[in-house]
Amino acid sequence: MERKYCFLASAALALALTACGGSGSGRKADAGLINEFQVSEILMTADKDYRISMDYGDAYLELYTSVHWPERLGSNDISVLQDSLLYFAYGDTAVTDIRAAIRAYLDNTSIVEGIKSVTEVDSLPADTMTYFNNVTASVMEVNEDMATYQVVSSTYLGGAHPMTSVRPFTYSFAQGQVLGFDNMFLPGVTADSIMPVIRTALARQLSVPVDALDRGGIFVSQLTYPGKPYIASNTLYFHYDPYEIGPYALGPVDVAVYPDEVDRFLRPDVKNLFDQGF
Repeated sequence: MERKYCFLASAALALALTACGGSGSGRKADAGLINEFQVSEILMTADKDYRISMDYGDAYLELYTSVHWPERLGSNDISVLQDSLLYFAYGDTAVTDIRAAIRAYLDNTSIVEGIKSVTEVDSLPADTMTYFNNVTASVMEVNEDMATYQVVSSTYLGGAHPMTSVRPFTYSFAQGQVLGFDNMFLPGVTADSIMPVIRTALARQLSVPVDALDRGGIFVSQLTYPGKPYIASNTLYFHYDPYEIGPYALGPVDVAVYPDEVDRFLRPDVKNLFDQGF
């Protein structure tokens, strides 16, 4: 029984953007003082609850998802952005319909191993062992040149705490693709080139010397590669999940690097995604 689906269509929002640069894919108004960039999205939420039987007893499983699904971002072709959201949220490379992907996600109980039988239930009883798997995809920032999203997956299958993974990413309208290390930086720029900048920025955030990052809880021996890059608030971030460069208690780490700190490494089209004031 499929139930509790909620598809809320937003009313083709118009973001009034001050015309301070950017490629612009909206229509201009007020003698060029304001650009109107049409944004349309659907908030989709859905969940299912199950009772599961295993060799060591019965438990319950809650599956939940929430997605800010883009339908229109200016006049840009966002099919690659939509495909990327499907992949990062549901690991799906075959299904291209968001509703089909959500239904497939809610029907998949294989996240729990050793299930002998599974029964869908209408609600979760109190004071019982409950596992869960939650996936949310939300908009962090949208402007005329790019859109930044964040996909969060949180799973609890017993143990001390849930396991959480965060996948932030920026989609460039000009490039028509998700930005990553390979297409953000100039040819020849390596991880070894970027890591000193990341270490310096992280030390600044933690208020410790660069050569004493361990005082801030960082596993220095593991801080050897750039995290997942994304752009928000005119800043380049490198994201690391719990355990990647520190203990679980440290939580996710987003290292904020200012544009002028990496200007010499960035491709020209990526520089244009930042306010040109550095």
